[in-house]
Amino acid sequence: MTLARLLTSAIAAIFAGVIVGVEVINLASAHTHLQRQLESTAQDAATSLGLSLGALLRDGDPALAETIINPVFDRGHYERIEYLDARAQRAVLKELPAERGEYPHWFVRMVPLGSPTAESLVNAGWLQLGKVRVTVHPRFAYEQLWTSVRDTLVYLGALFLAALLALRFILRGLLRPLIAVEQAAQSISERRYVTLGVRPATRELARVVDAMNLLSRKVSETIDAEVRRAERLQELAFRDEVSGLPNARGFVTRFETLFETGEQHFRGTVALVELAELAALNAELGSERCNQLLRAVGGEVSAAAAARNGFAGRWSGARFIAALPGADGKDAGILLEEARGRIRLALGEFGREAHDAIHCAAAASGQRGAGLQELVEAAEERLQQAREHPAGVVVLSGAQPQGGAADPTAAVLEALGAGRVSLVGQPALRMSDHRLLHTEIFARLRDAQDREMVAAQFVPVIGARGMSEALDRAVIDTVMARLKSLQGEWNGAVSVNLSVRSLGSRGFVAWLAAQLAADRPLAARMVFEIAEHGAVQAEAHLLDFARAVRGAGAAVALDHFGAHQQSLALMQHVRPAYVKLAAAHTAAIMADSGARFYAESLVRAARQLDIPVIAQSVEDDERFRAISPIGFAGYQGNLGGRPSPWPPA
Repeated sequence: MTLARLLTSAIAAIFAGVIVGVEVINLASAHTHLQRQLESTAQDAATSLGLSLGALLRDGDPALAETIINPVFDRGHYERIEYLDARAQRAVLKELPAERGEYPHWFVRMVPLGSPTAESLVNAGWLQLGKVRVTVHPRFAYEQLWTSVRDTLVYLGALFLAALLALRFILRGLLRPLIAVEQAAQSISERRYVTLGVRPATRELARVVDAMNLLSRKVSETIDAEVRRAERLQELAFRDEVSGLPNARGFVTRFETLFETGEQHFRGTVALVELAELAALNAELGSERCNQLLRAVGGEVSAAAAARNGFAGRWSGARFIAALPGADGKDAGILLEEARGRIRLALGEFGREAHDAIHCAAAASGQRGAGLQELVEAAEERLQQAREHPAGVVVLSGAQPQGGAADPTAAVLEALGAGRVSLVGQPALRMSDHRLLHTEIFARLRDAQDREMVAAQFVPVIGARGMSEALDRAVIDTVMARLKSLQGEWNGAVSVNLSVRSLGSRGFVAWLAAQLAADRPLAARMVFEIAEHGAVQAEAHLLDFARAVRGAGAAVALDHFGAHQQSLALMQHVRPAYVKLAAAHTAAIMADSGARFYAESLVRAARQLDIPVIAQSVEDDERFRAISPIGFAGYQGNLGGRPSPWPPA
């Protein structure tokens, strides 16, 4: 019950009690007064008739007696008038038939009025002629009493309604600030630190609002400070201060998050660009001018990578690295030649036109795809050749498919169309006691020979064909069907990875919300994980998706977290159920103090928002011991269990 309803009910009950009390007192007083008035009327009429009959009735003539009685009886106030002669014989009798006046019958039963009877002797001098007996009719008393009660009740009822209406307006104005305080308290409990713009007129509420605003500001400032600290540590740990590009750790983290743990797998070229004889340039230009030159070179490499929707970083010293998705060896050669030319122009601006020690090398993954380490090693081998090559550019084309190797596209599409989806799960465990937090579900397709296809085989095909939504629907249908079949046997929570492409589909979001809303207990056990790099690209779609899913009873989380500069801002906007730190960060914690400080700061900032942070790729006890003091809520990796068929047999 709301405070307004409670106050209204209490005041209404008090007012109703007052009305009832006033009515009871008024009714009792009027009843007593009218009863006495009836008795007095009966006695007055009897006395008056006795005197009149004694003065006029000398010989006891009944006709004359009736003539005297009739005018009195005809007034209608009397139920019965009778005259008894000296022998006690009835000489005159006048009676009014019982009839009800303008009042309800139940009122007579509730408030009974007596019909008083009075007597008076009829005397002529010392001679007693008889006596007269008068009984009063209570009809008019009832009418008067009913009218009084009814009018009083109507007046008090109208006053009561007017008072309630006035109370409503008064409470609306009085409680509006309190409602705002309630909403602000709810927002603070959800870690949304708002301030109130209202200023109550009452002193007590004004103090509450001031205290609430002060609390909200202080907590918000604390969180902002933690977020800025984490962002600064991320900047120091993963970004090169001189060039402004990601450093080697930052480049590796972004590459692995995008292409080795997400729904895409890298097909393209990794390139290295080296500005040789850096020590000589530093001696000639000075450290400040040399840093400016490195920023210019890094900018050219980054621009070349951006032309292919890629990204670049500073690998070490004067060596820069670029990921060029979709670029083959020929494309990479052209891009590197152009970049080399622009770098030479930049050297000219620093007065070093003759400096031609710019070496470029690249390794293409080919159709089979390749990991970053493999590509970097190949590119470094070719970089040595580039130092001796006249053009300064050497590119290693990727390995082509073996002769006769089948194109996986047809097999993938056939498996998806046939609905041959199998599921494997890996547990995420609590740090403190290793209890299950949830099980992350991974999809696998099976070909016509019932052989399992891993994600690296089918995800690129499905992404290229725009069939990510179809895969997500198939996985969700399978997961929900198996959860329903396991009720009572296994009641844990599950997380399902979704493609960012599905988030932008209104049809998919509406379908998923309807599926979840149809079984809310089951929906409460489901979390949908979105990879951070996709969430950054489609934040508006993610926010709409999160509102729809939460409204249906499920939750949303962020996976592979911490690779982007916007990570912490995204966390504040989305308010996920939890975040999973990118695997590259977990590995770096063991060897790098900067990565460790960043993880600690991230955990503190997330804790202020009541968002648990889960470490990924915790593969052994050594890594678990390394991350334990940081404050992670949970961990996931081979230490807690390798991916295995789900649900377990």
